[in-house]
Amino acid sequence: MRSLLLGLVVLRLAASADAEESRRPSAGVEKATTDAPAPWELEPSSRWELKTAPMGDSLVPPPKTRLEDEGIGSKTRVHDLFDRWTLAEHVAADRGTQYAEVTDECRGRIERPFALSAEEWANDGLRRRYLWNVDGLIERAGKKLFADFGAPFERVERLAFINALRSLAWQESRWQHYLRYKDWYFVVVSGGSYNKLDDWGITQVARSSFDPSKRLNARFFESKGHCSISSSLYYGFMEYYFCYLEARKAKCNAASLQQALVGAYNRYASGYSACHDGLTTEDAAFREYQKNALAGFLDHYKNKPWRKQRTAGR
Repeated sequence: MRSLLLGLVVLRLAASADAEESRRPSAGVEKATTDAPAPWELEPSSRWELKTAPMGDSLVPPPKTRLEDEGIGSKTRVHDLFDRWTLAEHVAADRGTQYAEVTDECRGRIERPFALSAEEWANDGLRRRYLWNVDGLIERAGKKLFADFGAPFERVERLAFINALRSLAWQESRWQHYLRYKDWYFVVVSGGSYNKLDDWGITQVARSSFDPSKRLNARFFESKGHCSISSSLYYGFMEYYFCYLEARKAKCNAASLQQALVGAYNRYASGYSACHDGLTTEDAAFREYQKNALAGFLDHYKNKPWRKQRTAGR
């Protein structure tokens, strides 16, 4: 009986390992992704420590009790970068289920206007005001990016690029960054990423690639820039900006400005290609991920769902 139980445990562990391996792209795709140029990694941390929005109240106290004791959910440690939480449904509401807890180490750097509680988020007026505030923040972050790095394109292309930034932020997290529970704050985390750390924040900048020991954005974490919605926006936009400079020169995107914007997102989201149609042929699951990601980005770029959300409930 004992040997039978041991055999079942071994089989279950093996099946779990196979499932984990099946979520990884093949070696060729993985190499292309990890070898993708990342010029933003060479930028000084001051680039994303810029404060373009009102800062938070430094007097907000950190939790005095364990969040588990509050019935909030379970916590897992993610490669020593942050704690990831799975929240109880009454806390998560309709804003997802996974969050990074930032209250303790980021105390005083939370922007209160961008940290709605679940109850505040359910209020139509407050939610619309939040979306208008984020819209303005996206515009300012994009203009600051142009001021810092230059914008080697004409007015029509500049406007299209800013709209692509809006689409990027919506695609990654629907313009949401924080969730507030009492006086505690959480950063939104996604659940189905190919990145070992998963992605988080308003533009999901926690790129870990496929190596758990490789901390591509270590300096961003060390600067505590991830505490700030404005900093994470700027950093994510900086990634997309460099991707776009590559995509707009690629012959595969020569037919239209839209192709270049989608190609930039392909590089941003997958690292595999800066072409709007650059899909892997080596890994079916990763190819499907690329197709869905690019289709979603293009759909947001064309339909601008944030406009509908800003007027919902009127």
